Formats: sequence, C-alpha cells, structure tokens
Amino acid sequence: MESAESVERSDAVASQRPLSGPAFRLISSQLVDWYRRPDQFDTFNRYLADKGLTVASRFLVVCSLVLVTVIMFLTRFSPQGPTTPHARTANAVIIVITVMMAVALSTRRNLSRSWSYAFVLYSEVGIVAAMLLYSNPLAALAHAVMFSVIGGYIAFFHNARIQSLHMLWVFVVVIGIVTRISVVENYSDVPVLVALTVLVGAAIYVIPFACQFIFSILGTDALNSQLDPLTGLLNRRGLADEVRLLLERSYANSALVVVAAVDIDRFKTINDEYGHTVGDAVIEKVGSRLVECAGPAALIARIGGDEFIIVDSGDQRSVDRLEQELQRSTVTAPGHSEVALSVGIAKVAGPFESPDDALIAYPTLLRRADRAMYAAKARGGHSVVLLTETD
Repeated sequence: MESAESVERSDAVASQRPLSGPAFRLISSQLVDWYRRPDQFDTFNRYLADKGLTVASRFLVVCSLVLVTVIMFLTRFSPQGPTTPHARTANAVIIVITVMMAVALSTRRNLSRSWSYAFVLYSEVGIVAAMLLYSNPLAALAHAVMFSVIGGYIAFFHNARIQSLHMLWVFVVVIGIVTRISVVENYSDVPVLVALTVLVGAAIYVIPFACQFIFSILGTDALNSQLDPLTGLLNRRGLADEVRLLLERSYANSALVVVAAVDIDRFKTINDEYGHTVGDAVIEKVGSRLVECAGPAALIARIGGDEFIIVDSGDQRSVDRLEQELQRSTVTAPGHSEVALSVGIAKVAGPFESPDDALIAYPTLLRRADRAMYAAKARGGHSVVLLTETD
C-alpha cells in the first residue's frame, strides 16, 4: 500500500502532465476564476496612470483607429471593395465616425467605463459593417482579423464576460461570412477557405484570449493584496504604496496635492434596515461614483466599512471640479432610495523640496480632510467642507 507521501508525490507529478486529470481540474478552476473576475477598467487605468503610461496606451488605441481608417479608405479604390453608390456612402460614413472616435480619444482628459463600452460596441458593429461592404467575401473574411484589435483592447481594459460576448459575436459573424462564401458564392477551393478561416480564427481568438487569461490571472493575483475585494478600489495598504509613487512623481512641480475623505451618510441605518446585501450594493455604487468624480488618474481607496479616500494632484481648476462633482454626488442602489455623502477636502500647494517632504505633508492632509469630513457630517450630511491651507 502506498504511503500518503508517495501519493502526494504522484499527484504533484501528475499535475505537471498537460493531459492529466489534476491538470485539467487546475485549468478548469482557473478558467472559472478568470470568468468571475470583475471589470478591470478602473484598475488598469489607475495602473497606467501610476506608471505614466496613460498617453502611450491611448496613443496605441488611436493608432489602431487610424489603421482602420486607412484600410477603409484604401478599399474605396479596389474592385473588391465597395462598388455601389450606397456601399461607398456607408464606407465614407464609417471613415468619418472612426476619425471622430480617434479625435475623442486624443482629446478627452478622462474616459469613463461607459465611454469605453460605447467604443467597444461601435467597433464590433463598425467592423461588421465594413465587412459587408466588400464585394468579394474572401476579402471580407480577411478583414475579420480587425476583431483581434478589439479583443486585445477588451483583454486589458474589461472582463472575461465581455470578452466571451465578443468571441460569440465574432463566431456568428465569421460563420456567416464562411457560409456566404461556400454556399451563396459556391466557392470550390475548400483548402484555401479552411486555411484562411483557421488563420483568421487564430488571430481573433488565441491572442486576445491568451492576453486576457494571463493578464487577468497574474495581474489580479499581484494586485489582490492592495485592492478592496468589494469595490476593486485600493485598500489602506494599496493606498499607502500608491501615494508614495504619486508624491515622488509630483513633488517638484507646483501642483496642488488634494486629499478628500468621503463617508456615506447614515450607512449603519442602511445596513440595519435593508440588510448587508443592500449595504454592499451601496458601497459598490459609491465606489463607482467616486471614480467618475475624480477620474482615472486619482488614487481612490476604501479604507473602512463606509470610508473612502481620494488623493490627487493638479491645479486649482481640477480641485474646484472635484468639489463640485462630490457636492452633487448621490447614488441609488437596488432596494434602497437615494444615498448621500459627507466629504472633507484638504489641499496643499507644491513644489516640495524633496519627495520626503511631500510624504511628510500627506498624513497632515489626511487628518485635515478627515476633520473636514466630520464637519460636513455635523452640518447634517450631504455636504462638502473644503479646508484651505490656513484653516
């Protein structure tokens, strides 16, 4: 009879075999975990901002839109492209809208998650519309490779559920094109059709799926210790690490460093009257609303049950905008009426003589913002108290 130690060794060895039962169970559990992970739009944008890569990533997306525009423009001069007046008009409309999307991406300061969803939806529909304009269905099938660009974008900015919908949509579209080629057009060169379909399928499915799976599993595991599991925002530990990076980057310029302390009004009453499920929904809604108020470059953390912190650097106009947005902030969660927030804001103007001086100033700002937040609650809630440097 084998010892427990030898059985464990056998399982460990078996788990290294790609076709073993333990390996399949491991992969299955990872796929389920991957599918359940939350949308990473805010997390990934914050990561890009922390690393100074926001402009570079935006540039890559704009370049992909420019590439689509160039391809659509070139097809106008091909006998395989749009040949009828209606098709050429539709081609021109797609070019104009794509250029407008590229301009919006280049000029907008902050991009919300809803804007990103709209971009994905437009891309999914726009690529199909472009494919339908080809007079040669084989050329349309080759154009389907453009779906890989959208799959890659989803892989980094959104979640597996959206990626799955994208893949299902692409599958229907590709099957439709292949059916048109083989049945309607009666195309006889089956090996070429199969080879082209496999090539397009690999570009559309394998690369985006691999990016999404690996980035989601490895990236989220690395961030878990710094993130609040309910909202996906930073936790207290993550905020401490990220604040250091923010202040080290901005200490030498004259930007204002701003800290806002946010508390949900009468949250204990919400939990007592409606239950913790509604309470959790309120917290999630508040987290999303704070992201909308502050923008992707700000650090936003949930540091307690109903306590949030926002840290950002910018000019006076950005501080005024944050104050106005928070002043108007209310949220509505399922099963509960409107919820208001009490907010305290403190700020200090740079530049600092060193990063250490900036780090020393941060705890004082945090205490002052907390004091301002309690002053807002003392007013009856649903208000913002801003402390100046002399207060």
